[in-house]
Amino acid sequence: MEIYILDDLYRTIDVFDKFESLIWTERFQGWGDFELSLHSNRENQTRLKVGVLLHIEVSYRVMLVETVEDTIDTEGREILKVRGRSLEFIMDNRLARDSMADLTTEQKWVWNDPPYLIANSMFDSIISDPALDPGDYIDIGVSSEGVLPPDTIDFSLDPVLYEIDMMSLYKAIQDLCLIYGMGFRIIRDLTGQLWFDVYMGSDRTTQQTELAAVVFAPSMDNLTNVTELTSSALYKNVAYVISMVGSEIVYPDDVDPSISGFERRVLWIKADDIDDPTPAVASAQMIQRGKDELAKHRKITAFDGELTQNSAYRYGTDYNLGDLVEFQNDTGNTTVMRVTEQIFVSDNNGDRSYPTLAIYSFITPGSIDDSPPDLVIDDVDPGLVIDDA
Repeated sequence: MEIYILDDLYRTIDVFDKFESLIWTERFQGWGDFELSLHSNRENQTRLKVGVLLHIEVSYRVMLVETVEDTIDTEGREILKVRGRSLEFIMDNRLARDSMADLTTEQKWVWNDPPYLIANSMFDSIISDPALDPGDYIDIGVSSEGVLPPDTIDFSLDPVLYEIDMMSLYKAIQDLCLIYGMGFRIIRDLTGQLWFDVYMGSDRTTQQTELAAVVFAPSMDNLTNVTELTSSALYKNVAYVISMVGSEIVYPDDVDPSISGFERRVLWIKADDIDDPTPAVASAQMIQRGKDELAKHRKITAFDGELTQNSAYRYGTDYNLGDLVEFQNDTGNTTVMRVTEQIFVSDNNGDRSYPTLAIYSFITPGSIDDSPPDLVIDDVDPGLVIDDA
């Protein structure tokens, strides 16, 4: 694998392929990061300084060198360790607010649009066409149309009320994307132009026919060293929302309100900004606030595994971040997964890649979801009796 150094206009000016190891990670709903280890000598120290921009051929992301460490490993070798993050991190250095007015006159930034439009508009208002200060400007367009293939999963076009206190632009956009299942990215096109957008990914499961299906399974010899992570450490399934004008108890759509005992996990929310005198309006605002916060506290179930050398699937060609794919375990059960992370590793064992897959839905064998995507009612056995009692 080769690593490219970019100039301030994001054009390639240098390339090198002699290093000990590289771990390069890209994420669907957050900034990526990298760690590069190579021999410490004057040439490498000169080329890899804090502030240098890097990219690799298999990626559209750009990483910034933030830390350079000279060290000696256990074998007594002088090693240069270089670390950094992808350019999405710059949003953590910008304030998400619509004006510099003092807090007595304006406390929240309020949006009422489809979620994807809110995220794009916030980025445009702070970085591409800055409303707070001209110094916040960075030459990043707000659309990557034409750079990557279009997604097949559609955005929700329903407007939502999104109100935020003072926070970083990164957190404002990330929170919104976590709630509504969107990803966000800053990518570089072939001309060196940077683009920001939010995206949904594409459906590459066997339940559609528009794209070739992507099915990962150890039995198909395309995924090895599979690791499963399941965690409920941050999981909440009830929200007590308390405001200046009342309170609401809110549950996720998939949770029975009668849940109790050790299974009941309460999140309490101090919504002191909700003070509408109309009860119905205040109630709707509290319920929305509760659902938004509960969406950030879901159970985590994820898989990762190493793509085998003979795998037919290639990142950037057969699947991308945010795409829906399928994972089949050794018992034949199928789970629809979302690609949330892609990790590239290059070292003395060669080049490897690792997708991280988070559960999107489970397909029960024999269910309607397990049927061929082109199944129509006429294909069903006329002798089949459905008992709906």
